[in-house]
Amino acid sequence: MIEIRKEAVFTLAGCEVTPSDNSLNFKNCAQLETGLEGSVSTDKISLQPKFIELLSYLARQYPNVVTREELIESIWEGNSYVGTKALTNAIWNLRKHLTPLVEDSGTEAIETVRKTGYRLLIEPEFKPDDLISKPEVLEVEQAKVKALQEKLHRGGIAIVILFILVGVVGGFHLYQDAKQLMQTEQNRLTRASGAELYPAVSPDGRWLVYGKGSDLYLKDLHSSTGTPKRLTSNRTKELRAIWTLDGKSLLYPSETRQNGECHLSQFILASHEVVHLAPCYSYSSALDISPDGEAIIYIWHDERYEYSGLYELALSGDTDPVRISCKKGCDYRDRDVAYSPDGRWIAISRRFGNISEDIFIRNRGSGDEIRITQGLEDIRGLSWHPDSDKLVFSTENSGVRDGYLVDINSKKISSLSLVGFSYPKFVPNSTELVFSKYIKDFKLAYLELDQVIPTTIFPLSNSEFSHRNPDYSPVTKRIVYVSNETGNNEIWSSDVNGKNRKQHTDLKRRVAYPSWSHDGAKLAFLAPDDKNEGNKIHILDLATGGISILASKYLDHRRPSWSQDDKRVLSSTYDGLLAFSLTNSRPQLITSTEVRLAKMVNGSQIVFTRISKPGLWILDINQADNMRALISSEVFDEDYNWVVTDKGVYFREKHSSYQLINFWSFNTQLITPILKLPSSSLTSYGAMSFIADKRRLLMTLSEYSKRDVILLNHKLLH
Repeated sequence: MIEIRKEAVFTLAGCEVTPSDNSLNFKNCAQLETGLEGSVSTDKISLQPKFIELLSYLARQYPNVVTREELIESIWEGNSYVGTKALTNAIWNLRKHLTPLVEDSGTEAIETVRKTGYRLLIEPEFKPDDLISKPEVLEVEQAKVKALQEKLHRGGIAIVILFILVGVVGGFHLYQDAKQLMQTEQNRLTRASGAELYPAVSPDGRWLVYGKGSDLYLKDLHSSTGTPKRLTSNRTKELRAIWTLDGKSLLYPSETRQNGECHLSQFILASHEVVHLAPCYSYSSALDISPDGEAIIYIWHDERYEYSGLYELALSGDTDPVRISCKKGCDYRDRDVAYSPDGRWIAISRRFGNISEDIFIRNRGSGDEIRITQGLEDIRGLSWHPDSDKLVFSTENSGVRDGYLVDINSKKISSLSLVGFSYPKFVPNSTELVFSKYIKDFKLAYLELDQVIPTTIFPLSNSEFSHRNPDYSPVTKRIVYVSNETGNNEIWSSDVNGKNRKQHTDLKRRVAYPSWSHDGAKLAFLAPDDKNEGNKIHILDLATGGISILASKYLDHRRPSWSQDDKRVLSSTYDGLLAFSLTNSRPQLITSTEVRLAKMVNGSQIVFTRISKPGLWILDINQADNMRALISSEVFDEDYNWVVTDKGVYFREKHSSYQLINFWSFNTQLITPILKLPSSSLTSYGAMSFIADKRRLLMTLSEYSKRDVILLNHKLLH
């Protein structure tokens, strides 16, 4: 068996790779001597050490496929949380630098083998001196035994050595067998159409409850053919439920469709009786029951306080819920909550701004809190391991959702490597858990408005990566958007046909919501602050490539847009809608109304959507208090999927089973339906933009796979 030294120098198509100084030497590359366009401008370049280490590893394994897990284990010492992003970034950079070597072939230097890993496509050449023999494991052990036998006395000592040899060989095989037995097992528990979310298994392990649509369903896990049963009425809306410790009741928030009243309710399975326990915030609010079964904790927006928060409610006696979280001046929102099995801790997922979210644990005795993570994104579900020392959670990294395990003492995070992992919940008294497999991709899409019969929206480009939130500049004639192609959400742009793409940022952080200035010279966008506890407004100068951050005291800024003269950026904060100057002078408060998205349509008028009220609104900055509804709330209930043109407004209209793209005319003030789409076609957090000279409407297309409940047995959870 032959092994190649880790530090070995090798060549790729005649180009020398030297691991000792992390360099690529292109001096003798045959491909570059022909004068190809785009060839490197210098003979020798230096790369990051991890990039060269990764390239060397792929070269030593040539022509085999190397799994992502093996690369993360070898190059990043098994740190999957860091390694997952770093590996994607390293592959992207290596491909960029090695492109001149494969331009004639029309392929890439490193191939992505879907759902497996990567393979080097250029055959490496090593010097004979770097090739060393590697004996098999048993040969090594036999050599050790022989050497020991020559030095030690015969008799009893030899017998001991024999036992050691047998133990080593036997232990080796037992280890391999155990490793095989601990492979990840996934068992699909539901197979119906639709999204099945917030799964929870009963204490006796027999029943599965989950939410789908606006109802709760119950499935018998002991019956492989049994049909799930709907528990709740179409007069109410429910989505998340938990079990009481005796398994005889379900606790859940329930909202009455007719009047919108929300009650924390108890459903008694034997009698189907529903008992209202307390008011609640919404029918999807997070909640959990204490290990002793005496209290529940949930999120509620009490009218006495400005913000929602965590409340504990004793299940015995006639008591009111007690608020245990921030009451005023809160710069975060609690989004999910779970008691530890030993009753000592409460885990909380907490959002800072609109793109940063992290996990905290709160000591139930002292009320002290400890931050466990830093700079996560969109946590969807967290559940305590039975040992009360670890948490399993779902988070999104630049558009890819996965599951992770975090140790609350060391704060070490390990990846479960399960794409689509969401809303985990441990099975009672078990290291198995259930989760909702929830895979979502985003594509840029367009609708040709001049079609005689509009039929559908078309993807702007086909790619395995997610692209979202387009904005078009009529000056540059380019579309700017967010893409996770490099492993991080970065800003890219393309021409109107999705070609001639260009990457504009390399922040390796979660950028979001790019917006062109009217002159096409700058881009405004959001990105996390230095502490990953919020976001700041960033300005990219296209001419220089420089990025600046606008001065602001606020932790959270909503989607940015530009003033008509491009001297200010509009963004909403908890104080209302403000205009932030590019010179960092004091921002101007336009209105104290809570605004989701605002766009200036001329020198003085702003069109916007509000947080508290549906409808599309308009105001004049000279008379900001005199705002009015441009489109009535009776027909307009959209937050972000709308765009103003010179003739009217295009917007999305949501229904339970479908969506409409509508046009509202300035002249007639009438609404014309343009296209009917499936209910999940356009994401609620998308964006719309308009290409006037092509009569195209740009938007973010949301592509979903089926979402089922999965039972998971994973080696990291044992």
